[in-house]
Amino acid sequence: MTLQIEQKINTLTLGQLSLEAAKLWDELEEVGSSDEGHVETILQKLFETQGAFERKIDAIAYVADQLKLDIQVWQRRLEAITELHTEVINRKQKQLKSFKAYLLYLHIHGILNDRNPGVEREIAFQNSPPRVVLKVELENPEFPEEFRDTRVEYHPLTKQILEAHKQGRDVSAIAEIESGKHVRFKVISTKQK
Repeated sequence: MTLQIEQKINTLTLGQLSLEAAKLWDELEEVGSSDEGHVETILQKLFETQGAFERKIDAIAYVADQLKLDIQVWQRRLEAITELHTEVINRKQKQLKSFKAYLLYLHIHGILNDRNPGVEREIAFQNSPPRVVLKVELENPEFPEEFRDTRVEYHPLTKQILEAHKQGRDVSAIAEIESGKHVRFKVISTKQK
């Protein structure tokens, strides 16, 4: 019989275990001290439920730890793959740039014409769009104001708003301070038990 109870308890969720414990406490209050055998059975079930609850907590924390480890492993794999692919992409970009530079060299020295037809493709040389190369630094007073763009960007100082809220200042007109909950999985030291 105890094995069946143990198996049943092991399949229950934390919520179901809490409900089971609440039912057992209600049952214990109803029985009172009149039927000692029944009280002992209920207490035994309560202890088993408590033990199952504790094992369930440990199992959930263990799964969370495993998930954290899996995330770390997959992040490292992603970083390694990204690094590998980035190296290949950079190498291919350098090859293409070098290849184009060589073709431009041949064109500048008159070996290749403006248009060089192949059977299916063509290599053509065109003028690039004009670009500006500044001779005077933007901060230099000699740089004309008409060619300078001044941009002002605003950013909220959320840390200062939070600090003002902590100091008791009313910031409700400009911000809402939210405080949520998060889950932590801790190892219980033997001193706490």
